Amino acid sequence: MFNEFGYVLLPKDTILYHTTDKEFIYRPEKPMLFCTFHPSEWEGINDYVVTIKLKKDLKVLFMISGFKKHFIYSSLDKINNYDYLSKQRNNKLINLCEKLKLANLDGWLSSIENKSCIEIALINNQDFFELYSFNKLYRNWRNGNNLNNKLSLKNWGKKYEISTLNNPLTFYVSNYYKKMLEEYKKYGETSRFPKEYALQVILENAKIIVI
Repeated sequence: MFNEFGYVLLPKDTILYHTTDKEFIYRPEKPMLFCTFHPSEWEGINDYVVTIKLKKDLKVLFMISGFKKHFIYSSLDKINNYDYLSKQRNNKLINLCEKLKLANLDGWLSSIENKSCIEIALINNQDFFELYSFNKLYRNWRNGNNLNNKLSLKNWGKKYEISTLNNPLTFYVSNYYKKMLEEYKKYGETSRFPKEYALQVILENAKIIVI
């Protein structure tokens, strides 16, 4: 059922982040763990951040249907009987995880509610990742802005690395999606706020292979 989407290879040692408003306790009963490539990608900035490190290469569903400027549209609604509320219902997620496993996939890469940031939703399997660290969240980044006609670009800070800069992702997608990603990359390079979002940074050195 996922043949039209393609997938993304996350290499071993990729770093991901999961933010929370209380001390993190690993819950094996949860079907998925939702992560970002940088804490700033999650709008509901929380008090704590968990750093996740992948133990091996993982294949995640490329679940992006399109772009409009910097907005990223999810393909979740193209999967029968799934929508954003599905992410809040364990029975729906459990069912989707089973379908991902049957397709030899370990999760998905998609937007967060059709906005500009992306998430990695990993099937909750401790063979996939280790909890690398758990700390109070230190907000040492600054988003781009234009105040009083003074343009400031995003500063990602040095506290939380975007690991794909040294450990690039590989996208295995159709020629249609390859062109779509290249157009999004070009838009990001020429916009007033380049490298404002994680996917723009990821695509700087990502490999895109047509399947």
